[in-house]
Order: sequence, then C-alpha cells, then structure tokens
Amino acid sequence: MGTVKLYATLRQRAGGRRDIDIPWSAGDSVIDVVRELLRLEPGLSGYILSETESALPYVSIFLNGRDIRYLEGLETALDGETEIAIFPPVAGGGG
Repeated sequence: MGTVKLYATLRQRAGGRRDIDIPWSAGDSVIDVVRELLRLEPGLSGYILSETESALPYVSIFLNGRDIRYLEGLETALDGETEIAIFPPVAGGGG
C-alpha cells in the first residue's frame, strides 16, 4: 500500500483530496498505480495521462521524491510502502 499525493489543480479535480491511499504490491509499476488512481478518481482523466497512456509532458510524477523521468518512467517498479507525488503544470514568473 502507498499514498498518492496530488497537488494544486489535480487536488481540486479529485474533490479536494490531497492524499489517496492505493493498494499495490511489490513489482507493480507506477502506471499500475496511476491507472487505479484514475479509476478511483475519474475527474483526473485527461490530466495525468494521454490517450496512449504516456505521462502528459507537463505533468511531473515523483516516486519517493525522485522524478520518474530519471528512473524507468511509468514502468518504474514499486517496492513496499512508497509515496507517489503528482504535480500539474506550474507556471510562475519573473518579476
């Protein structure tokens, strides 16, 4: 079991929930968890994955604080308790 943490607009699309506990087993991958998240929170559909089930380019997904782009992407295997954090696009600026 682990926790998916949602930030900013993703939290709003999940009914204001920030932390969502999702059961998984060692050997499951990040994509397995994201699929289950989207099943449980259909309001997130189209905001994390593309129609071809790749992460949208402007969405950042972290596994225990590490960007999955520098691991095995959505195929990164999970082990034991872990935390996945998903951030929508963030813009800010100059000044």
